[in-house]
Amino acid sequence: MGIVWSGLAPHPPIIVESVGGARCSEVQTTIDSMWELARDFIASTPDRLILISPHTPRPRAGIAGWFKGRIQGNLSRFGAPQTRIDLPADEDWATRFKTAYPQAADLGSEPLDHGAMVPLHFIYEAGWRGPTCVFGLPYWPGAEDLDRIGVALAASASSGKTAVLASGDMSHCLKPGAPAGFDEGGKLFDAAFVEKVRNSCYKDACQLDSDLQEAARQDVVESCHIAWSANGYRDNNHRFLSYEGPFGVGYTVMKFYGDNA
Repeated sequence: MGIVWSGLAPHPPIIVESVGGARCSEVQTTIDSMWELARDFIASTPDRLILISPHTPRPRAGIAGWFKGRIQGNLSRFGAPQTRIDLPADEDWATRFKTAYPQAADLGSEPLDHGAMVPLHFIYEAGWRGPTCVFGLPYWPGAEDLDRIGVALAASASSGKTAVLASGDMSHCLKPGAPAGFDEGGKLFDAAFVEKVRNSCYKDACQLDSDLQEAARQDVVESCHIAWSANGYRDNNHRFLSYEGPFGVGYTVMKFYGDNA
């Protein structure tokens, strides 16, 4: 059937209750949106989930990911070892993907990064136990290679119902004390990106000024680019859920596409 659902999830560990604790109240809008996105994902009844994380290790050539065995990880690096993920890999999909994109390397038993763990936490808690694969980005992502990865993802998803989730945070420099310090470009980038995706102008969002992207210290565009390319930039039943940046990093939650409303 192909890709039936795609979306964007941020990945700050603080939005997971076992990590954020009382501070979760400061980012409640994002948390509520993540639960809504997870429920919408489950309602799409996919046969598999493919997640793209910008924090997955990046080899000098091609991409790396978790493609076989069990997809496992926890948030012990953030003081919450009890928050775990354990899902089966979709090895059939991975075999097809590696045929379409041979430069995909396996990460074996290396634990999931937080760019994967945080979005998966909400989907896992919403009830997902199905086949899952996670992969990252090229070392130096360029538009042509991102499109090529997206096309390979789509070609390998012709069997069954596939959901694609892009993981990414917006600007990391929205205010003094932010992880990357303060840069006015951060606010400008976030405003421009949010405007584009609200209106499902996905190709325009991919092509935002490169200097502005760099100033924002963002890690959202490349993951989304692959997801959009895989989906042919379709926007049926898209829904913008939220944007906020209470800690100096911007968080956007959005459903890009779905076969059903």
